[in-house]
Formats: sequence, structure tokens, C-alpha cells
Amino acid sequence: MIALPKLVLIVLVAVAAWYAIRWINRPPPAVQRRAARSAGQAAIEAEDLVACGVCGTYVALNARGCGKSGCPRLR
Repeated sequence: MIALPKLVLIVLVAVAAWYAIRWINRPPPAVQRRAARSAGQAAIEAEDLVACGVCGTYVALNARGCGKSGCPRLR
């Protein structure tokens, strides 16, 4: 039968092993700084797309035409 001190020791060893694995697998400080800097940058702007009346592909509102005859967008 497992006594209480043995259970406490097993839990402490498991917690120590978990922290040791996290410490070993942490990214280098340079990567951490780079990630912190990039997290503060603005998100990429999204652009709405519309379907071309001729070919049906989706293009940006300010994009040029698809090149097919009858395309309503400018070339």
C-alpha cells in the first residue's frame, strides 16, 4: 500500500519533471523578444472580394480585370 509521504513525493517529482521539461523546451530569448515585438504590431487589413461577372472568380474591388473579353473591370 502507498503511504501518504510516498504520494506526496510522487506528486512533487511529477511537478518538478513538468517544470524541467517546460524549462528545457522554452524558446531562446531572441525568439521570445521577436514574438513580443510582433504581437504589438497591427493586424493585416482584410480586403473585400467581389465576383467577376464574366469568369466568376473573386477579385479585390480595386483589382484590374481578368483579361477576358467582356470583363467589366478596367485593365
